[in-house]
Amino acid sequence: MTVQAIPLRTATDTALANNPALQRTERAIQVAEQALKSARGQKGVSVTASGGFSASKYEGTSSDESLTARVGASLPLYTGNRLESQIRSAELEIDIAKFDYAQACDDLIYQVTTAYINSLENLATANVYIETENNLAEHEQNIAAQYDAGAKARIDYIRAQVETSNAEQDTAKSYADYEVSLVNLATLMAVDNISNLSVEDVATRSEFGEIEYYLNKADENRNDLKSSELKIEQGDVNIEIAKSGKRPTIAAEIASGLSAGTGDWHLSPSATAGVNASWNIFDSGVTRAEIQSAEIELERLQLALRNDINSVHEEVLTAYKNLRIALLRLKTTQRAVNLAEEERYIATEKYRAGEGILLDVLDAEVALTTAKKNHVSATYDVARYRFDLAHATGDTLSVLQ
Repeated sequence: MTVQAIPLRTATDTALANNPALQRTERAIQVAEQALKSARGQKGVSVTASGGFSASKYEGTSSDESLTARVGASLPLYTGNRLESQIRSAELEIDIAKFDYAQACDDLIYQVTTAYINSLENLATANVYIETENNLAEHEQNIAAQYDAGAKARIDYIRAQVETSNAEQDTAKSYADYEVSLVNLATLMAVDNISNLSVEDVATRSEFGEIEYYLNKADENRNDLKSSELKIEQGDVNIEIAKSGKRPTIAAEIASGLSAGTGDWHLSPSATAGVNASWNIFDSGVTRAEIQSAEIELERLQLALRNDINSVHEEVLTAYKNLRIALLRLKTTQRAVNLAEEERYIATEKYRAGEGILLDVLDAEVALTTAKKNHVSATYDVARYRFDLAHATGDTLSVLQ
């Protein structure tokens, strides 16, 4: 049965829809949204209800019983900017979670493309070994015919059989590597098996700009850098939250209650309303410590951003240099393949004419196999490093044609 190859874009879409690690990251957005609702709710009216029943009896006296019920409501009027800052922090947390999710999506796409390219390279390498195996099998058949006719020594026939057997083992191993890379791809896509999974060649854009273009693009596009910038803004807000502990708070309160006691159990209503203010004048340095902790955390976040920018630039530079070298290798390995094919043709024809030795033929086969493997490696290194550079700038699939 012919297995239809799955395009790279389909593979990435499947991974984005099914990957459980990505789904877990997405849940962080929902958690942040609920935290924002909670923060906003703190500014609204809160209502409390309380009630109780008590009974007492002392020796020589009658028992006393009482019943109370109370409903109260309060509304914060001023909290030293604490509630407003908490709401702003929660809003920033949602944006941070969204940027983290977007970065996780691009990271997953990059992992899928890497596994996809690895599968293509392993398959192409397996095809090189199959071609080598077929060539050696053809040599073996020709030598067998000449040996039967008495034109070749048995040692040539044995050596040809050994080389054919070795090529079969190389082919089997390369196919095993191909299937392992498919398993990795299937895991990222969260599909059950690889029986219906195959890959097709990937076409990427050929343009190659200056390094400054990619560095600027990374600074503008990388979602993890945007997340780090928002965390710094959130750090400023958290300092404001800590400083609110030094300010007074004011709340409007209203309450209504009922009470009754032993006797006629007549219900007596009561109602109160007013404004309550409080100010924590001394708290043994707790607020001061919270402020200092928030300031230190802000410094840590600023240093983390600087480190993240340096790491991103390093990724861009590394991928850029690797791609430039891979493009050079692609040209030189193609020339090596052409020369190795010519060498193999000459060695084979000389051997058939009785003017050459088997060792020259086998050496030529090895040289051709090595040249083709190097060309395969360079071909997929170009694709791989194009995706590396695109991922470093924040959009892995932008290089697809």
